[in-house]
Amino acid sequence: MHPTEYSQFLKRWTEKFDPEQIWLKEAGSTAPTESAIRQDWQKNVPLSTPEFDRHARILRNQTQAGLIYRLLSGLDTFEDTVRVTTQMAESALDASLAHHRVILDSAFGAPSNPALTILGMGKLGGRELNLSSDIDIFCVFAEDGETSGPRVRDHGDYFTRLTQQLAKSLDALTVDGFVARVDQRLRPWGSAGQLAIPVVACEDYYEVHGREWERFALLKARPVAGDRDLGTNLLDSLKPFMYRKYLDFGVFESIRDLKSKIETEVRRNGRDQNVKVGRGGIREIEFIVQSMQLLRGGQIPTLQVTGFLEALSALVDESILTADDGRQLREDYLWLRHVEHVIQAENDQQTQELPADCGPLAAVLGFESADQFETVRRQVTDRVHEAFVSFMRVEQPVEPQQTQVSEAVRERLDALRENPTCERLEPIARARLVTLLDQLGPELTEYPIEVTERMLRFIGTCTRRSVYLSLLSENPATRQRMLDILNRSSWVTERLIEMPALLDELLTLDPSEAVLSREAIGQELSMRLQRVDPDDAERLTEVLVQFARGLAFRVAVFEVRGEIPLMQVSDQLTWIAEAVVTEVLHYAYREVAHKYGHPVCTESDQQDALGLAVLGYGKLGGLEMSYGSDLDLVFVHGIDADHLTDGETPIEGGVFVNRVVRRVIALIETNTRFGRLYDIDTRLRPSGRSGLMVIGLDALKKYLDESAWTWELQAFVRARPVAGDR
Repeated sequence: MHPTEYSQFLKRWTEKFDPEQIWLKEAGSTAPTESAIRQDWQKNVPLSTPEFDRHARILRNQTQAGLIYRLLSGLDTFEDTVRVTTQMAESALDASLAHHRVILDSAFGAPSNPALTILGMGKLGGRELNLSSDIDIFCVFAEDGETSGPRVRDHGDYFTRLTQQLAKSLDALTVDGFVARVDQRLRPWGSAGQLAIPVVACEDYYEVHGREWERFALLKARPVAGDRDLGTNLLDSLKPFMYRKYLDFGVFESIRDLKSKIETEVRRNGRDQNVKVGRGGIREIEFIVQSMQLLRGGQIPTLQVTGFLEALSALVDESILTADDGRQLREDYLWLRHVEHVIQAENDQQTQELPADCGPLAAVLGFESADQFETVRRQVTDRVHEAFVSFMRVEQPVEPQQTQVSEAVRERLDALRENPTCERLEPIARARLVTLLDQLGPELTEYPIEVTERMLRFIGTCTRRSVYLSLLSENPATRQRMLDILNRSSWVTERLIEMPALLDELLTLDPSEAVLSREAIGQELSMRLQRVDPDDAERLTEVLVQFARGLAFRVAVFEVRGEIPLMQVSDQLTWIAEAVVTEVLHYAYREVAHKYGHPVCTESDQQDALGLAVLGYGKLGGLEMSYGSDLDLVFVHGIDADHLTDGETPIEGGVFVNRVVRRVIALIETNTRFGRLYDIDTRLRPSGRSGLMVIGLDALKKYLDESAWTWELQAFVRARPVAGDR
């Protein structure tokens, strides 16, 4: 059967645009490359919106015609089809975003921070869009602010308008058709939420209000247009919400709930003939794989991928699925997706329903009759449903029976339950709190009452971030570990209350990793900073604070459990500080050098030499850091102070190093939402508070030889280089 005989869309399109099918046969020979698709969307773009919209629809329909022709001719693989559909959607989003940004900027001026990321969800995020699919997106901008005018708008208004207009250009049905059906209901708060929100609001939503089904939705989230680095950093920050660091048996409640909704939908709508949501359909296969990702993804990072086939392969590689099971699921998935695409190719409609007459469909799929097709379809769906039911038989482990609750503990738990603040919580947070308190009652009875009070103080800080309540409720081992730690250390308790995110550190404590080398600490920090925008100082300091506090917390836990000696505690804390100072110094140096150019270093011939060293005095210099220690620092340079830097806006070398040092101090002492890194004391520098903030090497030598007090020489005995040119 010729493609135009089966596909009414293809027939209409060729009659209107390509009656001789010259273009169609040429385009239908090979799937276009990603670069070719992007170039098509970037060239000859009209300036007016009506012309842009028509241009976009014609371009989309041309690409769609080639897709359908190659699909029905058996020329494209499944991977070819979903690659082109996905890349076309991404290119269309980028083009529409760029077009409407120009228009809005001319009216309102540019935003003070123009960064906007478009997150693709569902099959768009997984790079596996159907032949005729909607695209699930939501938009997030970097931060609040205002446009430059003349008609000033705040960022919320500007980016909401931008999101509305870019979606309308793709979604509206005109005489030329449409580009993509845009669905933005998966954004925070759903249809009731703002179309575009700042990063902080997005992070806060998932931390405070995130529901279990939204973990499934975020599994496939991926930046698909706009500022992709912004999107990547945002999704990295949401990973603790998506993936638990423990074996997440709490996901089974969500699995059963979603399974029930699927079955109800099938029964209510009589959709057994639907290859997606019907019995043994595509959704059941996807459900198996995505549930395993959520269940084990926190422990096995290789499962944290967005694509279905990629995730399925990872499950086999990690021996979570057998090779035979993985192969069969893959074959059945690809077969059902191919059927889905052929159904959609007939009229370019978003449907997965089998037609009343399956004869033409069966013929295109290579079957001799509709009955033969139906026999194979039943075999596939029966096999898929059996695998789905088998997966659902996995049961959550039952916790052992515990003791009764003491009166003192009960009174305190009841007081929290009846607290007006707790009674006003969102239903999901309230349910998580009640469940956790019920579990804690018998466990707290076995400890001194001070542990109950410490635990309730911690819970009080987490009621708006109920994901932590869920974490404790779902993981008895971590709960027990936390109670034990609270019983042993008030310092650890205070750190947890200040920064509840430290709870994650209790999930993966491994005594074999109690002592990390200086090199290992530095490498871990470097890995965490790899995805931080090199120009984002605020994000840098936040990551550094999380790193330093997280590792110090781990050290404290190992110490109170008797798994690390005191001497190694001070070593670990010292090396953490060294790693932080090193990264901050390099960041500050790059920042100043980018603006003014590089100075001349007189103490080294190496091109990459900083010409700047940080000396650690006191406890830092003596490898005796404790948990609350500040940093005694002295900065020394080997730079030609009078020689100008080599940038377009040169400054003297002495001014350069002074600005670097002041930037280092500012970054380390900056208050973030997670606290600050360290307090810095520079009074041990030559001449104390009246001395220069950074001193030349020769000047330091001369001062120590000729002017230093005895106590300064004694302090210098403990000094050593901790960062920079050592």
